[in-house]
Amino acid sequence: MDLRKPGLRPCGLCGAVREMTKAHVPPQVAGNRGGVTSATVRVHNNVRSTGRLDAGGMWMRGLCSDCNSLAGLNYDTAYGDFAKALDTYQRARSFLHLPSVAPAPPVRLAPGRVARSILIGMFATTPQLRVMFPELAVDLHERRPHIALPDGASLRMALYPLRWTRLASMFNNYRVLGRRMYYNVFSEVYFRPLAWALIPSDRGYDEHMGESAFDDLGWATVDDWLQYGDDVTAADLRGLCRHAVPHVRHPLSGPEQDNWIQLFSDEITAIVEGEIPG
Repeated sequence: MDLRKPGLRPCGLCGAVREMTKAHVPPQVAGNRGGVTSATVRVHNNVRSTGRLDAGGMWMRGLCSDCNSLAGLNYDTAYGDFAKALDTYQRARSFLHLPSVAPAPPVRLAPGRVARSILIGMFATTPQLRVMFPELAVDLHERRPHIALPDGASLRMALYPLRWTRLASMFNNYRVLGRRMYYNVFSEVYFRPLAWALIPSDRGYDEHMGESAFDDLGWATVDDWLQYGDDVTAADLRGLCRHAVPHVRHPLSGPEQDNWIQLFSDEITAIVEGEIPG
């Protein structure tokens, strides 16, 4: 699926058939603009290729103008503030000899706004999310103050320090060499300083497939952030994530990527990869 091309199609959030606009995921205020390069990843006849890298950030044409503005006007600033606070904290730690860190970085954020910002962006990555979770799409679109993730889905978060970026939807990975493990997502966003994944919450796999990579690495489960309304603007991350939040890299970007097999459909999977300038 190439969601980079313009055209009439159903909006990933509201479902209206309209001309789609560029939805930057994560939002531009988080540094996703300007010199950030990105390109569509394609697989044809089992051969993986990447298009020409162009500047302008990580984006897909997955939302109509109204739904794009919904996130921009109400939630994206909070996401940008959170990303900047994390980035500032991590950069300071790289130069200062500080005591060992608390269970999570001591930064403040608006958890409900941040979770809504990234989830609306995820709905831009594939129209299948609205088909699978229509009530969640309505809750986000109607700006409901307290939202519960549907059964079968979980939102995970980790810290991500690398310049390589990835925005993708609907694929399954299985590690077949070494310890058995699986990495299956509805949508994922890797953009420094954060990684996000909307994943299946029910296991539903045979024991021989091993453990979920998200559980193995200890990604933070942030499903309950959607229970916070717009009025909560300054919660401490240490209170929201009482266990350590890991630093991660994507399993397909590291030295062990050849140990995994990928399963996805060209009809419903969109993948964009890029790089943040050094």
